[in-house]
Amino acid sequence: MSHFSPALLRAAIALAAAPAALLSGATPVSPPVVEYTIEASLDGKTHTVDGSDRLVWRNPSGDPVSELRFHLYLNAFKNNRSLFLRESGGQLRGDRAGTKPDDWGWIDVLSIKTESGADLKPGMKFIQPDGYPFPKSEIQNPNSEAGSVDDQTVLSVPLPSPVPPRGSITLSIIFRSKLPRVFARSGFVRDFHLVGQWFPKIGVYEPAGMRGRASGGWNCHSYHANSEFYADYGRYDVTLTVPAGYTVGATGKRVSEAKQGDKAIYRYQANDVHDFAWAADPTFIVHEFRFQPPADIPRGWAALAAKELGMTEAELALKPVDVRLLLSPEHAGTRERYVRSTKEALSFFGLWFGAYHYPTLTVVDPPEDGLGAGGMEYPTFFTGLVPPESLRWPFQGVRVLEDVVIHEFGHEYWYGMVGSNEFEESWLDEGLNSDSEVRAMQLAYGPRPGQLPGGIGFDMGAYGHARYVFLPNLDPIHRNAWGYFSGGSYGSNSYSKVALFLAQLRNDLGAGVFARAQRAYFQEWSFRHPATADFFEVFQRVSGKNLSTYRDNLVEGTSRLDWSVVSAKTEPAERDAGVVDGPSGRVTYEKGRLVRPQKEEKKEGPEEKTIYESVVVFGNRGEWAHSAKARLAFEDGTVVDRTLPADARWVRLRARFRSKLAWAAVDPDRVNEWEWNRLNDSYVLGQGKGKAETASRRAAAKYFAKAAYLIGLFLQSVWALA
Repeated sequence: MSHFSPALLRAAIALAAAPAALLSGATPVSPPVVEYTIEASLDGKTHTVDGSDRLVWRNPSGDPVSELRFHLYLNAFKNNRSLFLRESGGQLRGDRAGTKPDDWGWIDVLSIKTESGADLKPGMKFIQPDGYPFPKSEIQNPNSEAGSVDDQTVLSVPLPSPVPPRGSITLSIIFRSKLPRVFARSGFVRDFHLVGQWFPKIGVYEPAGMRGRASGGWNCHSYHANSEFYADYGRYDVTLTVPAGYTVGATGKRVSEAKQGDKAIYRYQANDVHDFAWAADPTFIVHEFRFQPPADIPRGWAALAAKELGMTEAELALKPVDVRLLLSPEHAGTRERYVRSTKEALSFFGLWFGAYHYPTLTVVDPPEDGLGAGGMEYPTFFTGLVPPESLRWPFQGVRVLEDVVIHEFGHEYWYGMVGSNEFEESWLDEGLNSDSEVRAMQLAYGPRPGQLPGGIGFDMGAYGHARYVFLPNLDPIHRNAWGYFSGGSYGSNSYSKVALFLAQLRNDLGAGVFARAQRAYFQEWSFRHPATADFFEVFQRVSGKNLSTYRDNLVEGTSRLDWSVVSAKTEPAERDAGVVDGPSGRVTYEKGRLVRPQKEEKKEGPEEKTIYESVVVFGNRGEWAHSAKARLAFEDGTVVDRTLPADARWVRLRARFRSKLAWAAVDPDRVNEWEWNRLNDSYVLGQGKGKAETASRRAAAKYFAKAAYLIGLFLQSVWALA
């Protein structure tokens, strides 16, 4: 249970200072840690990219650094020995890797030299910083090269002399990348190319103290099936050469374009980003529009955000953004849905967390035979997703397109501008974004934004809760992405469980306090690399509450909250019998009837009106101690609420009342989002005004949770967690 910090004065000061923290964002690092100047050429027939890169890396620490480490992500798709292919089984988002010879992808570093001309290629080697997370029993022949894990996604490059503290090094790199057939966030299909994780990307050197490190060192993990990315902020200047006729969209702002024979040349620049991705396809339909606040902000949103944040609408002013939408021809009819949902995303995230930092945004709609490239985020650039099933009965109203747009744009904040380590703390990215996605969707499309035939509302919160309940509760939220027992556990703990945790925290703190804390977290950690401890430090400081029970039990542990109605009964109370001393003297009762003195026997008192005794036992079957509301509803319509204390394992409520108990429930208003089992939250005894409501509530909890789970399985089949 959360409780107020005894340091009330400190809390008051923090709250008083909150408005300033809500307005002042973190300043991007200057000079940036990395600077990439890349020239790259796409061969549309072989699906290869030839590139040269001038990389400047600045040592952010006080350590001399004698080795550089690079991510070579595309090597995850080089063969079936990579960690990614071993862990995923070669399947992701319905795609299967390596079904044809040209399906494989890789990246070769052809040359790497210092500014002075020193050749570093002879000393470079592939390393596996995470080890081989497979027991030998899984390897058919440990002595056979063909049976071993041969991961080449991290490259170590020793230096002839260390990069001094706060010093820098400039490298010239020549590389060639072969794109795989669309698989896991990158690749080609026909003439469509999504070019992601396509160049040698330097890892993050974390100084001592950063994210809790005891000493400085490289944070550069192998590419795992359940991990995404982590990189330093910097500047990108990228020139792309593609076949003439290809339409290109990319991270950053296009600063020039030219034609040269049968080639087209485009130059893009981006500051304060930690990655660069692009797409090219000759069939794209281009639609450009401008997000123009306040005209494009939905009515009432600015006022609601201002109220929750305790700020004025003027203080929440957003900036115009130029948006470039690249549509696949088969989805031409979805254009206005893309436009509307993109504007809603810019509005929600901008109002509640802070204005979008960049002047441009590119949205790419992949073709239906390349959906593995859908639902993916990169700085100022993301891909949507339109599964063909979502355009046909009975799923037209589920709003998959809108949900994906809002989710992927949300990563421009939780990943793009707040640079969490997706390898080690995926919840700070995917989880915060999942909660934001649910809130934005409900604000834009109502409490049940997805609609099935017959007016059945699709409740995103119920779907998330179903995923939490139907999967084994074996892992905590905070864990290395490759450390979960299954991909489903990674998904639950990185996405849906975090959304439930944040909803629980919001209900407990209050919407206003929660909104101010989350905005402060975004503002303070933009263009930096926070950790779990930093999230809780900001929330505790702004709220003035000790939130250790949430961190210890819900984020670092696997504790559940499971208040239930253990038993309930109602029956006529035992009638008075015996001698009772009262204000008017001593009287005698027999079977509830007042017995007069012998001389008045013919004037016996009236029989007492029947009184019912109801006894309900509530119990917390879970491990987490948290309070809950208990509700007793009687057949005459009377409703009585009581609070069950957090530290109680069970509570017995006894009521003597003129009416029978109709039903009893715990957490009837559904404010405990972390509640594990909704099916034991109520108990119906009899008829009356309360019965229908409770019966419907129980049926909804039982059957809608199952329906949401089945719908979720469908959605996962076409869009596996981006």
